[in-house]
Amino acid sequence: MTTPSNVAEAISKLDASDQDAVNGYIDGLQSKISDLESELREFKPEESPQDSTSSAVADEGEEDADMPPMYSGDGSSDDFDKATEAKMAASDLKSSGNYAEALEKYTEAVLAAEPSALLLANRATCLFKLGKYAAAARDCDAALSRNPDSAKSLRIRGEVNLKLEKYHEARKDLSASQAIDWDSEAGQMLKEATTKCAEMDAAKVKERNDEEEKKQEKLRKKAEEIRKAQEEAKREAEEEKRKSSGGMGGMGGIGGMP
Repeated sequence: MTTPSNVAEAISKLDASDQDAVNGYIDGLQSKISDLESELREFKPEESPQDSTSSAVADEGEEDADMPPMYSGDGSSDDFDKATEAKMAASDLKSSGNYAEALEKYTEAVLAAEPSALLLANRATCLFKLGKYAAAARDCDAALSRNPDSAKSLRIRGEVNLKLEKYHEARKDLSASQAIDWDSEAGQMLKEATTKCAEMDAAKVKERNDEEEKKQEKLRKKAEEIRKAQEEAKREAEEEKRKSSGGMGGMGGIGGMP
């Protein structure tokens, strides 16, 4: 670090002994500053390109963890015996309420051979019971792409939508499910979804009516302001006319002029 010229000039005017003392003090300060800068460079963390996306990657990882793998074969290496064995084990586990292990077995069956709509619907049931709603809905979508009339897939997806408070979607799925295969539990869910839809629709109608009322109130106030402004302008015009007429009348006294 170079000593500023004005400081150097001031030092040059000092006695030799004072100059040595001041210069020694400045050298010591410069040395401390250099040491501090070195320490800062040493401890400054390097910015990683992954820092800004670490949370996003973590979220994606969590979401992927909730999504069990899907069948990706072409049918040439399907193992139907393995799939059947896994499905039977999964069914027993699901019946006993062991949904986590049942999910593993259903996934094993899905990967062993091209899955049916029923197999995917059964795995969706386990996913739903485990709170993996997005994954359950995905399996239902896949099942319905294979069989649009899969009442079980419609029912589970309807239940997912009900849980996620997507009431109109839930009503649609549950209505379709009931039309194919009536189920008392699904009937209760459909009733709940229908009630929620009615409440939401009524709230929307009320909101629209309130907004319309506000608009009408603004129009009424505006019309009242215009009316008052017109009346005020009319009064001012009449007052001006009256003053003007009065002034002209006062000139009658000049009529006697020769």
